[in-house]
Amino acid sequence: MQQLRKETISRISPDACAHELLTGVPTVMRFIRCQMRGHRRAELSVPQFRALVFLSHNEDTSMSAMASHLGLSLPATSRLAEVLVQRGLMERRARSSDRRCVSLSLTARGWATYRAALRATQTAIAHRCDALTMEELSMVTQAMGILNRVFSSESCRAEAMP
Repeated sequence: MQQLRKETISRISPDACAHELLTGVPTVMRFIRCQMRGHRRAELSVPQFRALVFLSHNEDTSMSAMASHLGLSLPATSRLAEVLVQRGLMERRARSSDRRCVSLSLTARGWATYRAALRATQTAIAHRCDALTMEELSMVTQAMGILNRVFSSESCRAEAMP
């Protein structure tokens, strides 16, 4: 049995791995997005909720960074941010180094809203993982750790093709 595994592993190419990632990750992300959206507060639009998710991972970020992430223009992002500020979910402050630039972050209420949806989503994922064996749970956990290490970076840049 061990030999079979080693032979199978040695036949996996980086291209085959990339194919599996490109087909598997979107499926998982659709499930996560569906769960996160399903557990968001009713008065939040999906773009507003996506802004909270972005801010939960990018504390004290700029309006430009949030606009880029959301795929919105700066004026549209500014309007979205204003609604979130008025609802007490987000804070907008002038940066001390440059008063023309603003820094965006979640308020305590914004964090609570995000965390509630995150907890519900984690519960839904755990429920799906109940069907996995201990070996499969271990493999998925290890694979995610590896993927986090390989793909974590500060920027999203196109890589040169060999």
